[in-house]
Amino acid sequence: MMRNKLLMALILSLSSLAALADGAPATPPDQVVQQTAKAIFDTVNKDKAELQKDPDKLYDVVGNTLLPHFDFALASQLVLGPYWRTASDAQKKGFQDAFYSYLIRSYADALVKGNYSERNIQVQPYRPGSDPNRAQVQTKVLPENGQPISVVYQLRNENGEWKAFDVVIEGISYVQSYRGQFGPEIQQKGLDELIARLKTSKAPNAVPAATTTKI
Repeated sequence: MMRNKLLMALILSLSSLAALADGAPATPPDQVVQQTAKAIFDTVNKDKAELQKDPDKLYDVVGNTLLPHFDFALASQLVLGPYWRTASDAQKKGFQDAFYSYLIRSYADALVKGNYSERNIQVQPYRPGSDPNRAQVQTKVLPENGQPISVVYQLRNENGEWKAFDVVIEGISYVQSYRGQFGPEIQQKGLDELIARLKTSKAPNAVPAATTTKI
């Protein structure tokens, strides 16, 4: 049950990230999320039947609309942790590309099969912190049944554009979750084997093993 709640929360949070990158830094991120989330879900829901029949088009929609607003360079570095420092330039690029595709395949099917709308997301008022280039956006995912789920975006301002590098769901960091999942695999099989696997696989239940460690 908890894994299903985390899946829904992550689907909805990924779907809101496009909003964060569409506004200038002067626009409070909470307002941008609120205004844009409806348009994102309307687009997916409007073409749901067609997207369900055409996986390639579905992946294009997810890739072009949602996930580009992640800071994948930083997220990939954080996910690999110490292995990033020893990886070659080709391995770093290969991991970023494979991880990007892995997430698209992992969440796209769940997104189009679900019945999600902007009503499922409640954005909290944004409070700027001491660092103008870092931001947290507090939101709550409202399931049809059950208690609200806390979802916190971690963002940084990169060249005048807000990009998310982590999503923390009920205290579970997706960056640290994948780091805990991938680390042992790299130790046993090597980074190249992980990259090869990510190119062709999907995450089980679209949510990695839970960890309470935050970055």
